[in-house]
Amino acid sequence: MKKLLLILAVVTLFSCNSDDDAGNVKTDEFENIRTTLPQGKWKITKMVDGTSDHTSDFQSFTFTFNEDGTVTAKNDILTEPGTWAYQSSSNSGEELVLQFSEMEPFDELNDDWDIVSVSNVKIELSDISGGDGDTELLTFTKI
Repeated sequence: MKKLLLILAVVTLFSCNSDDDAGNVKTDEFENIRTTLPQGKWKITKMVDGTSDHTSDFQSFTFTFNEDGTVTAKNDILTEPGTWAYQSSSNSGEELVLQFSEMEPFDELNDDWDIVSVSNVKIELSDISGGDGDTELLTFTKI
């Protein structure tokens, strides 16, 4: 009898997976980016556009993301305001939308970035450039 109960428990455990519901596609895997980004200051530790590495263009800036959707990039000389938003859809997946002015180098950040990974200390993003099809990579690391 104990063997039968154990077998039933194991079968029940492996058959009860909420991700197996027909038609349910998880599209908010990275939604925690909404609460992660506003916690502290961030640096860009990678900004690559195809074969061009723009990381050094941002090395002096710290980024502060606010809960109201605003973001500020700041160094000793300049403060650059912008906006950020998380969006999720079945068509485009999960994205972080960044919008700054068209001033260099911030124009490189203006995009709807695909979210690759989110942790408490690192946000990894990517985008396929519409112009030339190059892959762009952007990483924010908490400081």
